[in-house]
Amino acid sequence: MYIVILLVLVSAVRAQNGSELIMCDGVVFNNVYYDKELLFSGLGRPYNLMMHKFSGVIFFSHTIQNGTQVDFGIMACHIEKRTCRDIHGVPGGYALAYDGGNDDIYFGGHDGIYKYNFLTKKAEFFAEEGKSIWGIFVRRNFYYIEYPTQKLYVYQDDTFVKVAEATDIEVDNFFISKQLDIYFSNKTALYKVEKNSRQPIVLNDEIAVRQIAEDIYGDIYFCASDGIYVEDKPYHKSKKVADIHQAFGMTFDEVDHIIYSDKDAIYRMRPSKYSKLCYDAILDALEKKKQGEGRRSLPLISNMYN
Repeated sequence: MYIVILLVLVSAVRAQNGSELIMCDGVVFNNVYYDKELLFSGLGRPYNLMMHKFSGVIFFSHTIQNGTQVDFGIMACHIEKRTCRDIHGVPGGYALAYDGGNDDIYFGGHDGIYKYNFLTKKAEFFAEEGKSIWGIFVRRNFYYIEYPTQKLYVYQDDTFVKVAEATDIEVDNFFISKQLDIYFSNKTALYKVEKNSRQPIVLNDEIAVRQIAEDIYGDIYFCASDGIYVEDKPYHKSKKVADIHQAFGMTFDEVDHIIYSDKDAIYRMRPSKYSKLCYDAILDALEKKKQGEGRRSLPLISNMYN
């Protein structure tokens, strides 16, 4: 399903109330239309979105200008207050992880792993001094991905060691589900290793995964450069559920609404009272365009990919 912005939907809306003009500029997700709420803009590629539901704060990494070089930094934004602040103390802050069991937040950067102090609202050094950290994940065990080797490490017996099963594998994204299935991706493909199995299953070898996330029901989502995918159980593959141009990250708020980012902003999908109206209008516009009958309608449609 393509995402389009319909600039004018006069006839469809006036058929119901005679006057109101509706802008269908939201997102079609899994064949349902949602309004798109702009949360924060003017950002540089917001990666690794992580919603801390107890505080209403979303943490993420983004590109920053460091002298003449482009670097990464960690930012925290309050969803309702719409205020943002930088998290200081993490040089080249890129990786983020949440330990739900202990309500701890971890960051990774050019020089190791850091732990967030909720009282001072600053990051404090935690482990792996001198290591450049690409990714962190915490569930039952503490994992991190080293950059640039893309090797996966796990905390065992008071130290971090390479994961034996992944010594010959590069890892860009790593995730363990509530059911303890393992998901990881690299430049080759997106993989799944089912619980009690050591054999990776290829879910998709055509997408560039940027983040893996899980909703409250245990469903697994993959934010790729061209949109959002979901695991298509039990077929050992993924299916696309939303087209988003230059998507960079995703997470869920306290009521499980999807929050996602593109190259310069963060949005939240909201249920729309005009869901069916907008969905039908988008389908109609796309069908007319497909059949070559949409030439008269083209001025009313702005493709989101511009």
